[in-house]
Amino acid sequence: MMIGKKSCSNACVAIVRQRVVRGWSCGTALWWLMIVLVVVWRGMADDEDGILKALPAAPITAHDGALVVSARADMAELRFPVMTFAATVRGELNTALGVTCASRHRPVNIILGYPDGGSGALLSRLRDAAGVVREQVAVPDPDKVDLDELRFALVRAFLRSWLADVVKDEEHGLRGEPPHWVAMGLSRRQAREQRLYDFDDTHRVWSRGKLPLLRELLGRDSAVTEHPYVAGVLIGFLADSLPRHGLSKVVALAVAEEGWRPEALLAMLVTDGDPLVAELLWDRYMISGVRTVFIPGATTLGMLQRFCNQLPAFPLEPGAPMRRNWCGYRPEELLRLDNQPWVSHMASQKVAQLEAAAIGRDATMRRVVQDYALFFRAIAVPAVRPQAAGLLQTAETTLRWAVRQAISEKMLTVPLE
Repeated sequence: MMIGKKSCSNACVAIVRQRVVRGWSCGTALWWLMIVLVVVWRGMADDEDGILKALPAAPITAHDGALVVSARADMAELRFPVMTFAATVRGELNTALGVTCASRHRPVNIILGYPDGGSGALLSRLRDAAGVVREQVAVPDPDKVDLDELRFALVRAFLRSWLADVVKDEEHGLRGEPPHWVAMGLSRRQAREQRLYDFDDTHRVWSRGKLPLLRELLGRDSAVTEHPYVAGVLIGFLADSLPRHGLSKVVALAVAEEGWRPEALLAMLVTDGDPLVAELLWDRYMISGVRTVFIPGATTLGMLQRFCNQLPAFPLEPGAPMRRNWCGYRPEELLRLDNQPWVSHMASQKVAQLEAAAIGRDATMRRVVQDYALFFRAIAVPAVRPQAAGLLQTAETTLRWAVRQAISEKMLTVPLE
């Protein structure tokens, strides 16, 4: 390339000399010569910039040698933020599994800026000079990569690295990898806000009877792969149902001699691996999750929908009339009931039930619960029964307002009175 530049410069100087011979003044010739030199210098500078961009920066290594981040020279300043992010993902994964993923012997490589023109986070394997197979995560454009996608790729890399380390036969360990929904669930549960929305979406599908049976969800080619939000909830269920650090045994099933089998997971959950007992355990987990406060002070659309499902009141008094299909009394139907003891008792119990739904929630949920609690108290106390219709109208208005706020992911800003 430099030879070509020199030839071009000589040719330009020769042209200038010819112009001088033909009668150009020396000043004009020098002016043209300066222009030619500037053009040649800029071309050489551009080539040097391109060469510098192509050269790699010095790689950085984590303190325990389990992570190595390298980058192009023009992305050198991104090595430390990416190292911090990857170390955080690894730390949370190690805590969840109770093991140490990746090691100095088998580190995970992260390269920034390669391949040129690519996108996302690309997971692959390479064999180093010592013959050790390493996991490699390539991030062509760190400024534009989706962090959830990068986290998922890193979790997969760490899991594969750990499996290759724990199995004595390295080649057998390299062939094993847990289903993608396992890595996806472990990845999504690292974000607390994601846990909240994942449960809302999963509960909506589960409550409508559209979720497959647990045994089918635990398969390698599970429908969970197409619905990532279920993966996060399923990993949470396994983590809560198994003994401490039981998730590492779940991951280790990927290199079991029998291969990945849902029956093996069921046997870890319940005695004899009875699928019906395990299904009951899964249902109880979904029911108890309604009361779980994933993020203190957060209200989602799913929470408001479940709150609406709690509004019908069911009479428990022996003398109360039995409703057809046992559907309960909706709030507007309570206005048409006479002042009877079983009505007052039913309304009083509903107040206590609804107030429990406001524990750990934000102003949105507390305001909705407060307005509906005032309505049910009016039903329970005959002296203030005439105010019930107006209180119900206020509560319904607040609920509609809260739904709009939840859809736009905003807090209800009206102060509590």
